[in-house]
Amino acid sequence: MFRDQLMEDRIRFINRMHWEMRIHFPEYKDALGKVDGAFSLELLKQAPFPEDILALGESGIRQIWHEAKLRGRGYSRAGEILWYAQASVDIRDGVCAGRMAVKWFVEMILEIFGIGVRIISGIIAERGDISRFDDVRELQKPSGLGLVACNSSKYKGETRISHRGRKRVRYWLFQAARSVVAHVEKIKEIHTYYTMRPENTLKKMQARKTASCSG
Repeated sequence: MFRDQLMEDRIRFINRMHWEMRIHFPEYKDALGKVDGAFSLELLKQAPFPEDILALGESGIRQIWHEAKLRGRGYSRAGEILWYAQASVDIRDGVCAGRMAVKWFVEMILEIFGIGVRIISGIIAERGDISRFDDVRELQKPSGLGLVACNSSKYKGETRISHRGRKRVRYWLFQAARSVVAHVEKIKEIHTYYTMRPENTLKKMQARKTASCSG
């Protein structure tokens, strides 16, 4: 229920943001592409309307994305966004209130740094309030993430997670690990270290789990 409510709230904020953007920047969908994507939201948080974008210029748009540590092909859209802002037929009346509204809705839409509201609500839905656990091992064991050694008297196997526990918890925790490795610089550095170190190099999946736990 908690997860569903969060998702409903997010959709409501997105719809309200679209309403304001249609009034003050009618060409915003063509300009931004995926409006609720990371590049678009970071820009809208600081410069939602054409006059704000024009004040930034192409280099200013790119700087916002750089400071947000975004990576990918989104940078190539900076010039196109600027062109749409220059050609916009936006409505000037009520622009100050509209700007404040868009920025507020964007703040509500933006994900918790590294782990989004969808992932957080999934973990809580499956595991409950994690503050009731005193130690990370108390969370690992019922989730099937405790380490076990596959050994016998004659065979020494690899150490792996037990998989004894709720499969959906492991799914959401894995999604969280993927997200923080992609977005949190400290965790990304740890992940790179484990995959590039000369001795006992880990595979990407192993390093992802280790890095997220280390962080």
